[in-house]
Amino acid sequence: MNSIRIKNARENNLKNISLEIPLNRLVLLTGVSGSGKTSLAYDVIFKEGHGRFLESLSSNTRQYLSRINRPDVDEIKGLPPALSVDQKTLVKNARSTVGTMSGIWDLLRLLFARLGTQSKNIEPLKQQRRLFSFNTSYGSCPHCRGLGMEEVIDPQRIIKDPNLSLRDGALVITQPNGYTVYSQVTIDVMDRVCRSEGFNVDIPWKDLSEAQKHIVWYGSDKIKIPFGKHSLESRMKWSGITAKPREEGYYKGIIPIMEDILRRDRNANILRFVKSQECSKCHGQRLNEQALSILFDGKNIAHFHRMNIAELDQYFRNYKSGNPVFQSIRNEILETTEMLMELGLSYLNLNRESGTLSGGEAQRIRLINQVQSRLSGLLYVFDEPSIGMHSRDQMKLLKLMRRLVDNGNTVLLIEHEAAFIPAVDHIIDIGPLAGKEGGELIFNGSSRDFLRQEITNSLTQQYYFRELEQNHRQIIQTDGDEAKFLRIENANIHNLKNIDVDFKTATLNVVCGVSGSGKSSLVMDTLAASFTGDSDNHISSGRELFQQLIAIDQSPIGRTPRSNPATYTKLFDAIRRLFASQEQAKEKGLGKSHFSF
Repeated sequence: MNSIRIKNARENNLKNISLEIPLNRLVLLTGVSGSGKTSLAYDVIFKEGHGRFLESLSSNTRQYLSRINRPDVDEIKGLPPALSVDQKTLVKNARSTVGTMSGIWDLLRLLFARLGTQSKNIEPLKQQRRLFSFNTSYGSCPHCRGLGMEEVIDPQRIIKDPNLSLRDGALVITQPNGYTVYSQVTIDVMDRVCRSEGFNVDIPWKDLSEAQKHIVWYGSDKIKIPFGKHSLESRMKWSGITAKPREEGYYKGIIPIMEDILRRDRNANILRFVKSQECSKCHGQRLNEQALSILFDGKNIAHFHRMNIAELDQYFRNYKSGNPVFQSIRNEILETTEMLMELGLSYLNLNRESGTLSGGEAQRIRLINQVQSRLSGLLYVFDEPSIGMHSRDQMKLLKLMRRLVDNGNTVLLIEHEAAFIPAVDHIIDIGPLAGKEGGELIFNGSSRDFLRQEITNSLTQQYYFRELEQNHRQIIQTDGDEAKFLRIENANIHNLKNIDVDFKTATLNVVCGVSGSGKSSLVMDTLAASFTGDSDNHISSGRELFQQLIAIDQSPIGRTPRSNPATYTKLFDAIRRLFASQEQAKEKGLGKSHFSF
């Protein structure tokens, strides 16, 4: 059988559609948003393939796996094993990097295990690949455990109002009774410590010297003081309790106490004041001293981890060695870097965490993984992999997908890009519209037939041939008397080179550029993060013009089965209020909460 045969698929809005999908072809699934493309590709085809895979496992293994409901379809024949490569399975783990995702890190580990040399003054080591893994105890930095970052208490996050004194509540951790949480002393005892150092708790925080602030943060050994949040006088008033002398010692400081709690218990209260910074031991290199002592060409493995794809590619193209082991590893590294560069990912550093990648970037890296695996006989399902990709790189993406087909696989591609239509083998058009007005099979055939046959109810074809032109809406700019701007200065996150940018208020601002040029770094990692305080502040002016920033990205809106469009948009709240306001509901004593599932 050379095709997948589907009979009467009814999942979601699909209207009993039956069709054949040719195997070993590049198949494009198109149609307007909401027409039923994803329902067919994922909720019918992939779900059935996944269900059959689980059925092949032993009953003992299946009991530990979540149960998957079979799709609403009469019959599917000829379905090969299916793999999904979508944008929703992005691994947001600090231990996952571009290097580990792409497989390049494994190749570098092999290179250093086979050809690395030990630097001087380090005892001989047994070089194995696991020594160069920051995700195992053999190779990871013992201080940061391979994360390259450490959590520390940020004093700036503790300051509430620098215009106030310690007694009046300059710090967030000051309680209404004046006690400073984590200080372990009353405010009067704190004043005794401060006076021994030449200042007091009634001076505004902004007027204290850095040395005086350091005493509040990190302690003093000038005088011994009693610990406890309650004075002896207040404890004498407690009924049924005999007041005992308090423990005495030197003032320990607020930060050491908080850091000790952070090490023992990462609770929500303490995490409010935590920031991440480069590990003070390995300096962000993630590995221990032994792993970093092994060199290749005078460089340790962390040196390569800091390179971007283009730099790594150039290094291995220029480095000459007749060693057959090196040649084998070199060829595999260059094969991977070449594909990454073809897909416009040359700017990514190997040590960049996977959680900072866009859905499109991560999906393209996984595509390369599959091409390199050289598996055959599979069905690959891709969900709009061109998202976030510049038009110049789209044909390179299709070229890699064609390699999957040439390896003996079938590729089912959900896409909206018009450029893909003449470049694929087969087209399935779902429509004609979305929701209840979609779910019909509009066209199922070769791309050649799609381009030369007139399909009356195919919006995809009509837009492709420009039979329907979108009206060019005139955007009316209302600047008022004077244009106002929000200004970003010295933006330097990821690949941004200390740029200054003005965003114009009360207008639509567009940030464009090729994939990886720094658009997301500017808007999400600089502007949004500066606004919310999640990063260094790069907003130099205009912050006061806005009350709130709302960031809308490609992250899933929720994974709970109790969430749906009505609950997420708060529409269901209005419906619940409506039902609770009915006379019959009032008679029965039913409130708004009674209509919530």
